[in-house]
Amino acid sequence: MSNSAIYHYFTSTCALGAMLLLIACSSSKPYTLVAQLPSGPQQGRVLAATIDVDGLACNVRIMLLNSNKAWAPVCFVKQDHPNFKSFLIANQQVDIGTVGDGFQVLNSMVPTLPAPQPNISTTTSKGVNNPPASPTTDDSSFPNEWSQSSYPGHVVLQGQNTGYLVTKATLTINGSQGMLDVTYKTGYVPLHIECTVLANQHGDFTLIFNPAELNKLSPGANYNISLTSESAGISGNIWDSRGFDTWTPSLSPQWVAASSSD
Repeated sequence: MSNSAIYHYFTSTCALGAMLLLIACSSSKPYTLVAQLPSGPQQGRVLAATIDVDGLACNVRIMLLNSNKAWAPVCFVKQDHPNFKSFLIANQQVDIGTVGDGFQVLNSMVPTLPAPQPNISTTTSKGVNNPPASPTTDDSSFPNEWSQSSYPGHVVLQGQNTGYLVTKATLTINGSQGMLDVTYKTGYVPLHIECTVLANQHGDFTLIFNPAELNKLSPGANYNISLTSESAGISGNIWDSRGFDTWTPSLSPQWVAASSSD
C-alpha cells in the first residue's frame, strides 16, 4: 500500500471513529445533576442548582434568593463519564468526580455567582405593597456537592378543577426549568413565575419556587411543591399536588399532561 493510500486510510478511519464517538455521546440518555445544599443558615443564597446533561449539551440553572431569575450561564460538556464529568460553565472549567455516593467539585477555582440584587419594595397581585425581603448572607459559592437524578423531560401540565377564581393554570416543564402561568377571573393579575423542577424515577416532580418572589404574590405560601404521579389515566398522565392549597388563591390539586416528551 502506498504512503498516500495509508494516509487516506487512517484519516478516514479516524474521521469515522470521531463521528461514531460523537453519535455515541449525543445519543446517551439525558440526566440531571442536582446540588446537595446544606440546610438552615448554612444554605446561603443558593436555593436550588441543577445541571441538565443531554449528550454534548448541558444547561445550568442556579436559583438565588433575592434574584427574580435563575442564573443560567452558558455551559458545554467537555467530558461525561460515569465517575468523572467536566463542564465549561461561564467560560470556566468545572470538574466533578464521584466521592462516596455522590459527586464533588474537584476544582479549587469555581465560577462566581452573580451578586445579590438590591432589595426593592414590590406590589402583590392584590395591589398591596410588600416590604423588601430580609437580607441574607452574601454567600456566593458555587455548589460543591452534587447527585445524579432523573431528567424531568419536556411536559406541559394543565390544572384540573381550577375552582371559581382560576380560569386556567398551566405548568410548562423543560428539563429542570419550569414556568407556571395562571389566569384568574377577577381581582388578581395573571401569574407568570418560574421554578426549578426535580424528578425521580417514578415520574414525581418537585417544584421549588423562590420564596422571596413568591411572597410578593402570595405571602406565606409554600414554595416547595410536590406533584405525585398517579401513572396513566383515561385522560393521560395524572399528578396530584401537595402545597398549592397554601397559595392565595389556591391552585389545582390535580394536573394532567397536555403534551409530553422524554
